[in-house]
Amino acid sequence: MDTQEIALGDQVTVKKNTDVPLSFKGTVEKIYVNSALLTIDEFDKEDAVVVDDLKNRTVVNFKHIRKGGKPVTAPKPEEEEKK
Repeated sequence: MDTQEIALGDQVTVKKNTDVPLSFKGTVEKIYVNSALLTIDEFDKEDAVVVDDLKNRTVVNFKHIRKGGKPVTAPKPEEEEKK
């Protein structure tokens, strides 16, 4: 499956599922090994209470994040890029 590499500042989408309580569009704030900290930018009105509880930020596993409709992968660590 074709994937997109994720980077800080990227605009991404997340769909509601068993692991994620709401669907939203957001911005990548920080990247971890298997997940990313996202700022919640656009969401449904009925999810406003959840977004407020999350303080407009949440950590989401890469498997639930889409960039341009495609799954995302983590950027390569700097050590691997220098080899």
